[in-house]
Amino acid sequence: MPMNLLTIKTFFFGRYGGLLTTLLLVFLLEPLLADNMLGKYLIEILFITVLVAGLRAIKVEKNLFIFEISLLAVSLILSVAGTFLGNEALFAFSIAGRILFMALVALTILFDLFRSRQVSGDTLAGAVCVYLMIALIWGFGFLLIEFLVPGSFSFTQGHDRLQLWLSREFFPFFYFSLVTMTTVGYGDMSPVTTAAQSFATMEALVGQIYLTILVARLVGMYLVHQQDYKE
Repeated sequence: MPMNLLTIKTFFFGRYGGLLTTLLLVFLLEPLLADNMLGKYLIEILFITVLVAGLRAIKVEKNLFIFEISLLAVSLILSVAGTFLGNEALFAFSIAGRILFMALVALTILFDLFRSRQVSGDTLAGAVCVYLMIALIWGFGFLLIEFLVPGSFSFTQGHDRLQLWLSREFFPFFYFSLVTMTTVGYGDMSPVTTAAQSFATMEALVGQIYLTILVARLVGMYLVHQQDYKE
């Protein structure tokens, strides 16, 4: 099989292919389905699928795997309980649990990528997954900051400030997360408190450092593989 076809196949059907596919579906469907309650539940189910796909993708020690499963279960239970009981604190704890879970998954994938000896479609899919999960982690982090410090973000569209936490709208924070990480900076949504500004600055640094180190690592792996192949 030609190398390029093999790379494409492993990109979509490798260990990280399922996780990447579900992540992309969440990003594409979130702005389309989040306007009604049914859509929000569908997004929630899809997000759970992302978390399960993340567990399936990684290979970890048994104790860490049990901890991650427990963390995922607790965060989901708190989310359901917070929604039905109308308890914002429980919902906030569930978001914190998701942040920790996704951070563990992203770090595990990242360590796996740096242990690889050659560039493959699976390696590229894993690298993209980590990048997208960074955006998700910071998006939930911004939502959590809005809960802890209401009014942490300002808007320039000319309408009253959205009740983002009360409506639990995640997409504006995810949008702001991607805009910040890519350093686009449209200016239509801005952090106005110290906590929000510090967290946004941290994401911009992490995003750029990740891309720089990752590209250097992938190029180095490719050159070494090409040299070994010629020999």
